[in-house]
Amino acid sequence: MEYNVSDIVQEAKVALDENVDSSALSGLGDVDTLKLDEIIESKVLTAGRIIETNAPAHLLDSGRAFGESIGWDGQPGYGAGYIHLPDDFLRLVCFQMSDWDYAVTAAITEDSPLYQMQRSRFAGVRGNPQKPVVAITSQPIGLVLEFFSCYSGEDAYVKKARYIPIPRVRNGKIELCEKLKPAVVYHTAYLSALSLGEGDAAAALLATARELAEIAPQSNA
Repeated sequence: MEYNVSDIVQEAKVALDENVDSSALSGLGDVDTLKLDEIIESKVLTAGRIIETNAPAHLLDSGRAFGESIGWDGQPGYGAGYIHLPDDFLRLVCFQMSDWDYAVTAAITEDSPLYQMQRSRFAGVRGNPQKPVVAITSQPIGLVLEFFSCYSGEDAYVKKARYIPIPRVRNGKIELCEKLKPAVVYHTAYLSALSLGEGDAAAALLATARELAEIAPQSNA
């Protein structure tokens, strides 16, 4: 869903007013009100990216579609392939090939032990329609989603493929997951409080942002 960046700035300012000592904000002076707005606005994109990267899948929107073109591994009977991901790809929402029993919502990476297993010559070790696996890896063509595997081979097609894009500001608006917007507001306020040197207030704002986004306290987000 699209939101006016100016609205997020104002909501983050309210959160700051509620958590930062009034003297700290008033000390900026009326002349620096615009500067405060600029500080807050400069944190919106970072906050959006952090929250949408780390929040659990059930708080994400349906995202955008991808997967118009499939590249196949080429090994007979292997049934694996890859899809070039969009340049603004942030995280996977879901992916399903036509002969899979269900969609995958979490992808592995190249450093996962499970990724090496996908290269096994034994079909039962690799991902399959009953237990599919997807990996997001970096290739010479860019970021790709590799999928394992399809028993119907190259006759299989993409049934479902959705992703969350990297937040961008266009015409004063930003696209964010609706359920995560409150968390983005508080994370924006948190980053702004850090810039103002208000460490105690920042800690309280961060705790609220994590709670709203259901991010575990021990997370680095």
